[in-house]
Amino acid sequence: MQKSLINPNGNWIAAANHLIGDETAVAHAVIISVRGSAPRELGANMLISENQIWNTIGGGSLEFEVMEQARRLIKEIGLKVEGRNRKVLNLALGPDMGQCCGGTVKVLLEILSQADIKKLSKHSKKLVVLEHPLKSGASTEVLRTDEDKNFKPFLKKESFILPTARKLDPLFIYGAGHVGRALVKIIEHTDFDIHWVDIDEKRFPEGSTSNFSKVIALDPALIASHAPSNAYHVIITHSHPLDEAICFALLSKDQFRFCGLIGSKTKNARFRSRLSKMGIKAEQLKKLTCPIGIDEINSKQPVKVAISIAAQLSIWQETNGIRMV
Repeated sequence: MQKSLINPNGNWIAAANHLIGDETAVAHAVIISVRGSAPRELGANMLISENQIWNTIGGGSLEFEVMEQARRLIKEIGLKVEGRNRKVLNLALGPDMGQCCGGTVKVLLEILSQADIKKLSKHSKKLVVLEHPLKSGASTEVLRTDEDKNFKPFLKKESFILPTARKLDPLFIYGAGHVGRALVKIIEHTDFDIHWVDIDEKRFPEGSTSNFSKVIALDPALIASHAPSNAYHVIITHSHPLDEAICFALLSKDQFRFCGLIGSKTKNARFRSRLSKMGIKAEQLKKLTCPIGIDEINSKQPVKVAISIAAQLSIWQETNGIRMV
């Protein structure tokens, strides 16, 4: 079995388009009910084809059982698949399944044919809310087309309401050096829409950029000044003057969610002094986190610095942002 490399936080319909290829059908599995402890939350979903999967509903025996039933159902339907085939699985996460969670989950299995995916594909590049019937027969329909980030999946009597994608927070990472490269590898599949900024294209690693936007900018501070007001910013460039210019652009505009700067206590003190002389007020300076990263990690190895920054970002997001589950 091969795990799909498509961003798990991306649009699941786009992922289904990719997975189905020449296959007859793909199964869409989504957790529609959780009682007690479970490895994933309400609305967690995955796709299952004969040889690939996309995303996860928790791994372990739960996921294995769902995959087995999904592939069995696809084979039973065979070449007669016309879509709209569904089944609700009731799964107890106890000793019989080899799991210790102790909770119970319900998983909706939907078998999607080529025709089903083609019909849904018009929603593959945007966030809409779909109503998924629990029984076979009725088609999946659009319930809402707005991008309400506070919207949460929920179960109705005869259907389950689920957005086509998770709403991601914009994250601007300035610097494609050792720490930047390590950081992007760690967080590229989390709840961030990553904009990776550097002055030199050669600094970026070769290969796919499907999980982040690469931005080559002669003046990264200009990018910072035009970022959305709900963005997170991580400043880890190779240049202190460049770091300072980006900090000034962000703090002077004062429209961002979080701003973190790599550095020592000495760099922190010097930057605050210089920025203050440049006109940044004390209240604005309080919004700059330097050094960025959690206190428990003190190593200066690039990958550990990146882990520390990633942990800080996750804490910021979990405690201050409204997460869509």
